[in-house]
Amino acid sequence: MCLIITLLFSALAYTFYQDENMQGFYINTSIAFFFAILLIRNILKTLKDKNIKSK
Repeated sequence: MCLIITLLFSALAYTFYQDENMQGFYINTSIAFFFAILLIRNILKTLKDKNIKSK
């Protein structure tokens, strides 16, 4: 779900950038980065949990 939201807000940020609406660009870029960080954090947490269970 985080991947889809990240891609959606990245596309919106690009659209705002093309329209030269920098406020919308910065807002959507920050939201996309937030969900990308959540996605990476979840992947790392899952890998860590699997490594602990396999030992």
